Amino acid sequence: MKKYLIILIALILVMVIVFLVFNRSPYDNCGGDHCPKCKRTNVGKIFYGLYGSEREDSATLKKVEKGILIPGGCVIDKNSPRFRCNDCDFTWGKYILRR
Repeated sequence: MKKYLIILIALILVMVIVFLVFNRSPYDNCGGDHCPKCKRTNVGKIFYGLYGSEREDSATLKKVEKGILIPGGCVIDKNSPRFRCNDCDFTWGKYILRR
């Protein structure tokens, strides 16, 4: 009985490791200084939530117009990207959800 329990725990551990390894994009840990696809530096950081209200400062709106900040919408999930290339529209990086 003890032998079967050890085998079951080992199988569960292997399944968790496989899930963690194969559920990642190779671009998850890339920074936002250049696009990993086209290698250009015209990159914007994606932000989520409501913007453009009267309380929003003009500096933020100017950054959106220049492509430095990219509105990502209101819905954030585990696959939401962090960066977007303004030249080839490639998105990458994982947005880290904090509680």
